[in-house]
Amino acid sequence: MKRLAIFLTITFGLTWGVLIPSGFVLGTFANGEASSPLMMGLIAMSMFFPLAGALVANLACKPEERIGLTWKPLVRQNIRNYLIAWFAPAAVALLGCVVFFAVNPQWFDPTMRSYLETVATAAGLSADDLTSQMPPMNVMLAATLVASLTVAPFVNMIPAFGEELGWRGMLFPTLSERMPPRVAALVTGIIWGLWHAPAIAMGHNYGMGYAGFPIAGILTMTLTCTAMSCWLCLLRQRSGSVWPCALAHGAFNAIANFGVIFCAVGQTFLGPSPLGLVAGIPLIALGAFCWFRLSSA
Repeated sequence: MKRLAIFLTITFGLTWGVLIPSGFVLGTFANGEASSPLMMGLIAMSMFFPLAGALVANLACKPEERIGLTWKPLVRQNIRNYLIAWFAPAAVALLGCVVFFAVNPQWFDPTMRSYLETVATAAGLSADDLTSQMPPMNVMLAATLVASLTVAPFVNMIPAFGEELGWRGMLFPTLSERMPPRVAALVTGIIWGLWHAPAIAMGHNYGMGYAGFPIAGILTMTLTCTAMSCWLCLLRQRSGSVWPCALAHGAFNAIANFGVIFCAVGQTFLGPSPLGLVAGIPLIALGAFCWFRLSSA
């Protein structure tokens, strides 16, 4: 219990202790996270706070009470797990886009005009001026997709490791000492989702204009984090390392917002990010499948 209490105190204390006061000072609780590049940087920095919590929790315990954080990559024996971690998030996210636009066809914008107008406005340009300064859209789209599937997962894997060493390296195995893996995976996901609460209240992932803001967003984030936790906990259990989890987390972050390019209303509470309530249906299905597999893993 001591290890768990210290981990949660450090992780939540650092994250909420930095983001909540900063949100009030910078005005992002009123205007949204995107209004402050500094706040976006602080949210990115907070991904390393679970790592700090895990290290402090282990060091605060006697040597015999510490837990192995499984941070050796173990690549040779886990080629299959690494490949799944690399490419499965893209399949889930793109399938989520299909579900989202099938349910909301009125929001599908194959011309990408709405997205370009949003980007142009942020840059102080018109959409026509922006497109005149860019390569053809089909080239840009292909380049974005290729980067999301190749380079970006490995770049994003580094900050994702900061989270995964905490959630899947420390929290999940610590909980598994006291409860079945299935229950531990669910509890880990719930805690992981609630950890995002200050960022969600600043409009992160879902914006601020949906009914029930921010409680509905926090609950949806908790649901999708719990689904993803079941998959990542199974991956951690089968690989014996947090690095496949970090790669999967990084790959997921790399592709999650791809569908926004085709969405006439931008990011919404429902999607097209797989963290949305509708676009997240394939992710929830994956989580349920992995949850059943945990019992025999």
